[in-house]
Amino acid sequence: MWILNNLKAYLTPLQESPKQIKYGFIDSKFGRILLGTTPIQKRGKLIDAICVLYFVQMDDKNSLEQLHRRWPKVKLVADANAIEEMRNILFEEKENTPVVDIALKGTDLQLAVWAELSKMEAGTTCTYSELAELVDRPKAVRAVASAVAKNEVSILIPCHRVVSKSGAVKYGWGAALKSSLLCYEANI
Repeated sequence: MWILNNLKAYLTPLQESPKQIKYGFIDSKFGRILLGTTPIQKRGKLIDAICVLYFVQMDDKNSLEQLHRRWPKVKLVADANAIEEMRNILFEEKENTPVVDIALKGTDLQLAVWAELSKMEAGTTCTYSELAELVDRPKAVRAVASAVAKNEVSILIPCHRVVSKSGAVKYGWGAALKSSLLCYEANI
């Protein structure tokens, strides 16, 4: 089971940190995932938007502790039903192109970097300096790399598609996973 290729992401910048994140765990083709959602206003109604998508590295408990460290003031609520609904949007084939809402808290540069990343097609890559050019900050390569590293919604904001000019494989979830993801996407 893996995320649909025709999925469309709609990014919503958050003005402040979420008050609450509903979370749960999903098994996928590339390992276990911690998924979190938070409510946002859209067209006059409250909807759930994804704000966290982490790969579980050691175990569920450690991943949850990592989530708490990143969002220390946010109330974390286990909600299997909400996560199952989101899993269906992400992984189940549909007649129409599914749209997923993503809620992001970041600086203007981070939001610009994440928006550019979300436009990248599966099977493509770019370097950090190319990404810096795309966000009109060609001299801010390190700041762009930092924004890539602070992405809370891996895969949907495909930070794994950014590669080093030197060829070094770096990824917050591990070089082997990044290589596997890139190989998979190159062959779909």
